[in-house]
Amino acid sequence: MQHPNTASPSGNAVSADNRHQTGSDDTGVDAGHNQDHHRGKAARDEWLFAPDIPIGNNPLFEWPLNARRILTYYRDYWLTVSEVSIFFVLAVAGWFALRGVLEGAAVLSAGWVLAVWALNLAVVLVFAGGFHLFFYQLRAQGTDLKYVPQFGHRGGSRFTFGSQVRDNMFWSLASGVSVWTGYLVFLLWAHAQGWTPAITVTAQPVTFIVVALFTGPWIAFHFYWGHRLLHVGPLYRHVHSLHHRNVNIGPWSGISMHPVEHVIYFSSMLIHLVVPSHPVLIMFHGYMLSLSAIFGHTGFHEMMIGNRARVAVGHFHHQLHHRYFECNYGSVDFPLDVWFGTFHDGTPEARRRLKSRLGPRWQR
Repeated sequence: MQHPNTASPSGNAVSADNRHQTGSDDTGVDAGHNQDHHRGKAARDEWLFAPDIPIGNNPLFEWPLNARRILTYYRDYWLTVSEVSIFFVLAVAGWFALRGVLEGAAVLSAGWVLAVWALNLAVVLVFAGGFHLFFYQLRAQGTDLKYVPQFGHRGGSRFTFGSQVRDNMFWSLASGVSVWTGYLVFLLWAHAQGWTPAITVTAQPVTFIVVALFTGPWIAFHFYWGHRLLHVGPLYRHVHSLHHRNVNIGPWSGISMHPVEHVIYFSSMLIHLVVPSHPVLIMFHGYMLSLSAIFGHTGFHEMMIGNRARVAVGHFHHQLHHRYFECNYGSVDFPLDVWFGTFHDGTPEARRRLKSRLGPRWQR
């Protein structure tokens, strides 16, 4: 996920209005390098646009604990227009939309299963398709707030159907939506059977809120280990390389994965078999996995609405992974990359550390 404000290790939350955009000429040399040494240098050397660096992580896992920073971090997630707040509203709306057909969820039937699949398909088409139309077809924002100047890949034999967009759409819709729906259907069915520890908002509001708040850190924890596994030789060559052929990413790249990777990626939802949960929380978890990946692969840091309003979309933390491959396996919500020495904070110093760690394997 991308936090609405980029928090640096010093504890300074950087608002959207203070983000730094670099100018570049035809040679790719930064035209605004005198503005800020670290930001300008990183952007001049590597990026068309870069957020303030070094990028930070969830302050909940920093010691000593700083209550103000933690509250600010979660306030910006939940009480602003952000990925998390959008996905939670979608989960509530989706639950109300499906509540009628899910009354019979204790019995597996084509009717409610297809309704769940259709809803998942629709939200992916709306968000991935909408972002692709806005950013890549209409180019309504040009290259403003775009990490790299390229708009995807031209195609070639490495892509299914010889096209990056058709390839990404196929794997996202045929495999991604199907596997996600499979997990969601199983969990809703198990919930209806009474096999999971169920809660209600009115009877257990505190538990409901706690589970919602810790969904992001749990996803980040699970994603790190699954992602590290996928970078092991055979699994990378035969499975994860399908996703990584998207070096210049776009919204349809988000959940464009091999079916085996989808099974691993969405398996974090199985936590709802053992933690107190509710269908809204299960659906929210699914949106956090599927739609956050779509947001994070737009290739743009923020979406500009009108002259001033912006919504954070891109995940610079993960953009660094797509460029350097062997760093930033998780997300900012749980700092396993920091703890295990795989964190790239966007600075030239982090790049040098990565180069030293990789040794002869360094290719960039």
